[in-house]
Amino acid sequence: MRKWSVPTWVFVAFGLLLNIISALMTNFSIDHAMREANGMIQQQESNEKLIGLTWQQIETIERKRELVLILTSIEDVNHQPLAASVKEQVIAEVDDWLNISLSDLSIVEIPALMQRMNDVQAEYRHKIDRLYIQNLALAQSYQRVMESISRQRNLALFLQVLGLALMLARDLRWRELK
Repeated sequence: MRKWSVPTWVFVAFGLLLNIISALMTNFSIDHAMREANGMIQQQESNEKLIGLTWQQIETIERKRELVLILTSIEDVNHQPLAASVKEQVIAEVDDWLNISLSDLSIVEIPALMQRMNDVQAEYRHKIDRLYIQNLALAQSYQRVMESISRQRNLALFLQVLGLALMLARDLRWRELK
Protein backbone atom coordinates (compact mmCIF):
# COMPACT_ATOMS: atom_id res chain seq x y z
CA MET A 1 0.00 0.00 0.00
CA ARG A 2 1.35 3.35 -1.00
CA LYS A 3 1.43 6.17 1.55
CA TRP A 4 -0.05 9.37 0.22
CA SER A 5 2.10 12.44 0.87
CA VAL A 6 1.80 16.09 -0.05
CA PRO A 7 5.05 17.87 -0.84
CA THR A 8 6.10 20.33 1.85
CA TRP A 9 6.44 23.19 -0.60
CA VAL A 10 2.67 22.99 -1.26
CA PHE A 11 1.96 23.69 2.42
CA VAL A 12 4.45 26.54 2.46
CA ALA A 13 3.10 28.05 -0.77
CA PHE A 14 -0.49 27.78 0.42
CA GLY A 15 0.46 29.32 3.78
CA LEU A 16 2.24 32.17 2.03
CA LEU A 17 -0.80 32.67 -0.22
CA LEU A 18 -3.08 32.91 2.81
CA ASN A 19 -0.80 35.52 4.41
CA ILE A 20 -0.77 37.55 1.19
CA ILE A 21 -4.58 37.40 0.99
CA SER A 22 -4.78 38.53 4.62
CA ALA A 23 -2.44 41.46 3.95
CA LEU A 24 -4.41 42.50 0.88
CA MET A 25 -7.69 42.33 2.82
CA THR A 26 -6.22 44.52 5.52
CA ASN A 27 -4.67 46.97 3.09
CA PHE A 28 -7.55 47.45 0.69
CA SER A 29 -10.87 46.26 2.04
CA ILE A 30 -10.50 47.17 5.70
CA ASP A 31 -8.77 50.49 4.99
CA HIS A 32 -11.52 51.43 2.52
CA ALA A 33 -14.19 50.58 5.10
CA MET A 34 -12.35 52.65 7.73
CA ARG A 35 -12.26 55.67 5.38
CA GLU A 36 -15.99 55.21 4.78
CA ALA A 37 -16.65 55.03 8.54
CA ASN A 38 -14.55 58.16 9.15
CA GLY A 39 -16.52 59.97 6.44
CA MET A 40 -19.74 59.05 8.24
CA ILE A 41 -18.41 60.42 11.52
CA GLN A 42 -17.36 63.67 9.83
CA GLN A 43 -20.80 64.00 8.25
CA GLN A 44 -22.46 63.45 11.64
CA GLU A 45 -20.26 66.12 13.23
CA SER A 46 -21.04 68.51 10.39
CA ASN A 47 -24.76 67.86 10.84
CA GLU A 48 -24.46 68.47 14.60
CA LYS A 49 -22.82 71.85 13.96
CA LEU A 50 -25.47 72.73 11.41
CA ILE A 51 -28.20 71.76 13.89
CA GLY A 52 -26.62 74.07 16.47
CA LEU A 53 -26.39 76.96 14.01
CA THR A 54 -29.96 76.45 12.83
CA TRP A 55 -31.19 76.40 16.41
CA GLN A 56 -29.38 79.70 16.99
CA GLN A 57 -31.24 81.14 14.00
CA ILE A 58 -34.53 80.06 15.55
CA GLU A 59 -33.56 81.76 18.80
CA THR A 60 -32.47 84.90 16.94
CA ILE A 61 -35.85 85.11 15.22
CA GLU A 62 -37.46 84.75 18.64
CA ARG A 63 -35.36 87.66 19.93
CA LYS A 64 -36.39 89.72 16.89
CA ARG A 65 -40.01 88.85 17.63
CA GLU A 66 -39.60 90.08 21.20
CA LEU A 67 -37.94 93.29 20.00
CA VAL A 68 -40.73 94.04 17.54
CA LEU A 69 -43.42 93.34 20.15
CA ILE A 70 -41.71 95.50 22.74
CA LEU A 71 -41.20 98.39 20.31
CA THR A 72 -44.77 98.30 19.03
CA SER A 73 -46.08 98.02 22.60
CA ILE A 74 -44.02 101.03 23.67
CA GLU A 75 -45.31 102.97 20.69
CA ASP A 76 -48.90 101.99 21.50
CA VAL A 77 -48.63 102.68 25.25
CA ASN A 78 -46.86 106.04 24.90
CA HIS A 79 -49.07 107.13 22.02
CA GLN A 80 -45.92 108.39 20.35
CA PRO A 81 -44.37 107.01 17.21
CA LEU A 82 -40.94 105.47 17.39
CA ALA A 83 -38.04 107.40 15.99
CA ALA A 84 -37.80 106.95 12.24
CA SER A 85 -34.22 105.68 12.43
CA VAL A 86 -35.24 102.96 14.92
CA LYS A 87 -38.16 101.88 12.74
CA GLU A 88 -35.98 101.81 9.63
CA GLN A 89 -33.34 99.71 11.40
CA VAL A 90 -35.87 97.20 12.72
CA ILE A 91 -37.62 96.96 9.34
CA ALA A 92 -34.24 96.38 7.64
CA GLU A 93 -33.34 93.64 10.14
CA VAL A 94 -36.71 91.94 9.72
CA ASP A 95 -36.30 92.09 5.96
CA ASP A 96 -32.79 90.57 6.18
CA TRP A 97 -33.89 87.73 8.44
CA LEU A 98 -37.32 86.92 7.04
CA ASN A 99 -37.28 88.21 3.45
CA ILE A 100 -40.47 90.13 4.09
CA SER A 101 -40.88 93.77 3.23
CA LEU A 102 -42.71 95.80 5.82
CA SER A 103 -44.11 99.17 4.95
CA ASP A 104 -44.32 100.23 8.57
CA LEU A 105 -43.70 98.83 12.00
CA SER A 106 -47.15 99.07 13.55
CA ILE A 107 -49.77 97.05 15.39
CA VAL A 108 -51.58 96.48 12.08
CA GLU A 109 -48.51 94.74 10.57
CA ILE A 110 -47.87 92.52 13.62
CA PRO A 111 -50.15 89.52 12.79
CA ALA A 112 -48.62 89.04 9.33
CA LEU A 113 -45.11 89.52 10.69
CA MET A 114 -45.67 87.03 13.53
CA GLN A 115 -47.06 84.47 11.06
CA ARG A 116 -44.02 84.90 8.80
CA MET A 117 -41.73 84.45 11.81
CA ASN A 118 -43.62 81.29 12.78
CA ASP A 119 -43.30 79.96 9.23
CA VAL A 120 -39.55 80.60 9.09
CA GLN A 121 -39.04 79.00 12.49
CA ALA A 122 -41.07 75.96 11.35
CA GLU A 123 -38.84 75.65 8.27
CA TYR A 124 -35.75 75.74 10.47
CA ARG A 125 -37.22 73.15 12.83
CA HIS A 126 -38.00 70.90 9.88
CA LYS A 127 -34.40 71.28 8.72
CA ILE A 128 -33.19 70.29 12.21
CA ASP A 129 -35.48 67.25 12.16
CA ARG A 130 -34.11 66.15 8.76
CA LEU A 131 -30.51 66.53 9.94
CA TYR A 132 -31.25 64.60 13.13
CA ILE A 133 -32.86 61.75 11.18
CA GLN A 134 -29.91 61.77 8.80
CA ASN A 135 -27.58 61.46 11.79
CA LEU A 136 -29.56 58.49 13.08
CA ALA A 137 -29.26 56.80 9.69
CA LEU A 138 -25.53 57.57 9.60
CA ALA A 139 -25.11 56.07 13.07
CA GLN A 140 -26.81 52.86 11.94
CA SER A 141 -24.68 52.71 8.80
CA TYR A 142 -21.56 53.36 10.85
CA GLN A 143 -22.45 50.48 13.15
CA ARG A 144 -22.92 48.13 10.17
CA VAL A 145 -19.59 49.21 8.66
CA MET A 146 -17.79 48.69 11.98
CA GLU A 147 -19.33 45.21 12.31
CA SER A 148 -18.15 44.41 8.80
CA ILE A 149 -14.66 45.68 9.65
CA SER A 150 -14.62 43.51 12.74
CA ARG A 151 -15.58 40.42 10.73
CA GLN A 152 -12.97 41.19 8.09
CA ARG A 153 -10.26 41.68 10.70
CA ASN A 154 -11.17 38.38 12.33
CA LEU A 155 -11.03 36.64 8.96
CA ALA A 156 -7.70 38.25 8.13
CA LEU A 157 -6.27 37.18 11.48
CA PHE A 158 -7.54 33.65 10.96
CA LEU A 159 -5.95 33.53 7.50
CA GLN A 160 -2.65 34.78 8.93
CA VAL A 161 -2.60 32.18 11.69
CA LEU A 162 -3.57 29.38 9.30
CA GLY A 163 -0.95 30.54 6.81
CA LEU A 164 1.76 30.61 9.48
CA ALA A 165 0.74 27.16 10.64
CA LEU A 166 1.04 25.81 7.12
CA MET A 167 4.44 27.43 6.70
CA LEU A 168 5.57 25.85 9.97
CA ALA A 169 4.58 22.48 8.54
CA ARG A 170 7.81 22.65 6.56
CA ASP A 171 9.81 22.68 9.79
CA LEU A 172 7.77 19.82 11.21
CA ARG A 173 8.19 17.78 8.04
CA TRP A 174 11.94 18.38 8.09
CA ARG A 175 12.21 17.07 11.64
CA GLU A 176 10.04 14.10 10.77
CA LEU A 177 12.38 13.08 7.96
CA LYS A 178 15.45 13.10 10.24
